[in-house]
Amino acid sequence: MVTDLVVPKLNNNDTSYVLLDWLAEDGEQVRAGEPIAEVETSKAAEELLSDGDGVLHRLVEVNRECAPGDVIGHVFDSEEARQRFLAAAVAPPVVPLPDVSPGGPVLTDSARELAAAHGLGDDELRGLGRSVVRRTDVERLLADRSAAPAATTEPVVVAAAAALAAGDGPEPDDPRPVHALSRAQRAVAAVVTESHREVPAALAVIKVRADAALTVARDLTRATRTLVGLPELLVKAIGGLREDHPLLFASPGDGSSVRLAEAAHVGVTIDVGTGLFIPVVRDVEELTCAEIAETLMHFRSRAGGEGFRAGELAGGTIVVSLHTDPDVVLAGPIVFPGQTCVVAIGGTQDELALDTDGRVVTRRFVNLSAVYDHRVVNGREAVAFLQAVKAALESPDRLAEE
Repeated sequence: MVTDLVVPKLNNNDTSYVLLDWLAEDGEQVRAGEPIAEVETSKAAEELLSDGDGVLHRLVEVNRECAPGDVIGHVFDSEEARQRFLAAAVAPPVVPLPDVSPGGPVLTDSARELAAAHGLGDDELRGLGRSVVRRTDVERLLADRSAAPAATTEPVVVAAAAALAAGDGPEPDDPRPVHALSRAQRAVAAVVTESHREVPAALAVIKVRADAALTVARDLTRATRTLVGLPELLVKAIGGLREDHPLLFASPGDGSSVRLAEAAHVGVTIDVGTGLFIPVVRDVEELTCAEIAETLMHFRSRAGGEGFRAGELAGGTIVVSLHTDPDVVLAGPIVFPGQTCVVAIGGTQDELALDTDGRVVTRRFVNLSAVYDHRVVNGREAVAFLQAVKAALESPDRLAEE
């Protein structure tokens, strides 16, 4: 008996991953549930576990691409069974290479197969401007080629239109330097594209007095010795509104229904200069502000160091997008596929106002925006949700007590 080691679908953003490392040797005895390989997605590194006890046989080398559903290894009942497999193995079919001359780009296996299937040659592959061409690069090249306009009697106009349609950087003889987007940024591009294509989003914005919340945050910081700020209070406030505003935490269904969340799992944007991550604070209803603050501090540390596991980035029911630089007045982020709402907080602003005695005083406020899936949520519901968040932040004592 043999058990296949199959690459699972780790997130919705990627069509392929990279095999980072084998955690067990060829012919080594492994046990069910043990990590035996590590793959890299665009956002995280994830361990793959053995589904059974037995002897490992590796099929894919380290640093090769692998896609969800690929079999990258076998686990045999015994070494004898593995040796029988090796003795009976036949050489894999030879995949004809595209016409790539010496000095041309290096192709990954999956990119080579796709290029060969579509007859792509050296000139087109070199035009990508990459030293290493991956399958996603070939897919984009094929999409750009199919989208190019037909020839007309106006070649200059056609060339300009093709360049605009491609939107994929300079031509091969363009002297401008080529900047390759990182794997993480390409994943961001895929999510943004899907969101704009699939989600009819709408925007609502509300102004929130921040003085009381900032005071409570300072008091909590002193009392708990944990850095608490407006983001932590906002996450807490949103988590407490799931039961009263369930559609803002829902997942779109088949167009006639949605799935309601059973808990408030709040994704929070984290960007410390190593890329954008959205790890999830789970079961926010059950956490104190100090616990939320500790979790977010841990996330920031992970983002700047060892990174995240795929499971830490999945399962969110709503997102808080942090744009807290003082110069940011308003933000309107995308709604992430599979969710119905993202709440953005801008930087704190000062304004002059009159107190009850007619004196001029300075007050602090922030703008909160909700971008929502208009197929599921209407403007009235979105504004009511924002008003509930506003009420919680402007009277924050309850947030501090819970």
